[in-house]
Amino acid sequence: MSPAPDQVARTVTHQRSGARFRVPADWEVLGEGEPADDVIAIEPDGSGGFRTNLVLTVVDNADLDFATWQDLTERTLPGMLEDYLLLDRARAQVAGHPGGRRLAHHLAPGGAAVTMEQWFTLVDGVGYTLTATCADDRYDASADLWAAVAEDLTIPGGAR
Repeated sequence: MSPAPDQVARTVTHQRSGARFRVPADWEVLGEGEPADDVIAIEPDGSGGFRTNLVLTVVDNADLDFATWQDLTERTLPGMLEDYLLLDRARAQVAGHPGGRRLAHHLAPGGAAVTMEQWFTLVDGVGYTLTATCADDRYDASADLWAAVAEDLTIPGGAR
């Protein structure tokens, strides 16, 4: 079971961009302090199944505008993720910037059915995507935590 949103206690920083998000204190973090595109937080091992995770991806989008970036993303995801099914996509404020939110299903490597929720924004040519993924049957238990993490996401130059 995922921790309650008030247990989101450890701040994780993406070194290259300075973007930050908070995760449960006992989650494993990969890529922090490294000049990588992704910072990954993974729930503690113990379920024997798919481990719920949060990934902040930061990429230089060169000359792409927001709409082109997301249209390209929507065309690319079905080829990257097995059994990809978009469930919802809507506009949303992300770290004080115009952006969007996507909810989708796909199969993880090994065949686990997972739910993926993403929040994304484009700031000064840099694309920020926070992706949360869990086993389908754990989405209800994870959704509030993910919303709290997304609400707390801080991007340099943002409103927070």
